[in-house]
Amino acid sequence: MSGEMSKLQQEVGILNEGDVLRALIAESEKALVAVTSENVRSLLSNVAEAHRLLDELRASGADVRAEEARLQSIEERMIKQAKPIVVAAGGDQAFVALRRTIAPNLDASWWVLEEVLAANRRRRLKQLAAGLAALAVIGVIGFLLRGVLFPPNPVGDALFAVQAALRDGDTARALQAIERGLEAAPANPTLLVWRGALLERQNDPAGVAAFEAARAALGEKDFLIEKAQAYLMLGENDQVIADMTRLIETEPDPAEAHFIRATAYENKNQLWQALQDLEAAAEIAQRTGNDTLFATARVRMGVLMQSAGAIAPTATP
Repeated sequence: MSGEMSKLQQEVGILNEGDVLRALIAESEKALVAVTSENVRSLLSNVAEAHRLLDELRASGADVRAEEARLQSIEERMIKQAKPIVVAAGGDQAFVALRRTIAPNLDASWWVLEEVLAANRRRRLKQLAAGLAALAVIGVIGFLLRGVLFPPNPVGDALFAVQAALRDGDTARALQAIERGLEAAPANPTLLVWRGALLERQNDPAGVAAFEAARAALGEKDFLIEKAQAYLMLGENDQVIADMTRLIETEPDPAEAHFIRATAYENKNQLWQALQDLEAAAEIAQRTGNDTLFATARVRMGVLMQSAGAIAPTATP
């Protein structure tokens, strides 16, 4: 059989540009669930690189309609989430500096989000000038229907408040946010894990009970992974490494544990260990059919090797 293989249909096991594009899109979709100061730079970098790859693949004749639709959805979500994205970047000026550093020639509406915010502000002022009375009526109606229009999300609200408190270095305020969330969702395992981690940081023995309740709800593997996510935000990289090492030693296919441990090693600037874990995560993910994790791990390896000036490891067969 003759003919060159499509860029999106190379043989299984080879990381092609289509794999990279889908991995970048998946990471962007994940980051948009909860934009923080920790992930806003990678969100913008991934989306900009995804657009560059999409244009390149489309120009080569590849069928990228599915990826284009997902990327268009990401653009729409970025416009809708313009305010939290700009806030996470540090405000209008910091956001402009960041996006210009990443992709100075991009000028699409989903990229110049500070202009989206400015347009929103101008529209609001115009509406205010047009009739304060009408706005007052709308405000009253919105207040009366707030429970229908904006249903409560105690878990999401608590986690958002925790992130804001930790950015300010205020552990006590973070714990208060978790306690408020647990009043509405007392059995939520994510909140229980956070309660345990924050109490542990304060040397409060009550944290043990919170951890045990979360472990009972999640099981050992998911509990350790959930706890590792909290510890990464708290900067407890050594504990993350210890917990993920336990999983790696006991689980048959610990791809996710290798991936998380790589993040902790990267945070400690132990880049060689991080690269080894990412390579192990990619190998296991490929063997078990986890295409998204495989592609994401390989993309992270490439980025990390660039920053470390490392020699690329042997390609996974």
